[in-house]
Amino acid sequence: MLAISGDSPFCHEAYMKARRFPFPLLSDVHRTAIAAYGVHDTERNVAYRSTFVVDRAGNLRWGQAGDRQMVRESAEIFRVLDVIARLR
Repeated sequence: MLAISGDSPFCHEAYMKARRFPFPLLSDVHRTAIAAYGVHDTERNVAYRSTFVVDRAGNLRWGQAGDRQMVRESAEIFRVLDVIARLR
């Protein structure tokens, strides 16, 4: 598991320390991954709040994206991960 953000590595370090992330937070300051997943809001040069589940083979299995006001439900993400794990 990993997270990707358009913020700088310096910002990530402080954020990860404050929140004690148990996984890497990667910096995409050039917006390469953000654009590849189609979640780059070019007008504001930020990413839409997004979550993607990509399997070990690199296949996109599930995703959701929305504006900053959209709430992501962690229970739904865990449900999706459980379904995918049972399909193996």
